[in-house]
Amino acid sequence: MDAVSEQTEERLVLSGTANLARVGSDFPTSLGEVLEALEEHVVLLKLMGSMAALNESEDAVAVSIGAENPFSSLRTTSVITTSYGQAGGLGVVGPTRMDYPTAMASVRAVAHYVSTILDQ
Repeated sequence: MDAVSEQTEERLVLSGTANLARVGSDFPTSLGEVLEALEEHVVLLKLMGSMAALNESEDAVAVSIGAENPFSSLRTTSVITTSYGQAGGLGVVGPTRMDYPTAMASVRAVAHYVSTILDQ
């Protein structure tokens, strides 16, 4: 049974963290705390996992704003996530004053695009 079971690997890929510096003044506390949290992949994987439980359907997007984030270093941020394919997920981390409709639509569109590519 072990030989037949599929092995999964949890991996995290970060991109665009430099963009947070452009909106650094939107973070009420140090941007350094946010960047340190992003470097801790275990924290992000746990956050993504807990938010994935909120995504009831394939097109669902989970949003966690400020104090809703379970990790203190991310309480000055908002996190928008969704899942794609069998076991993938993606998200956006930004200031709590972000443009939510645009960010949610972008996350959903990228997930759909990635899912389409993976299905080919």
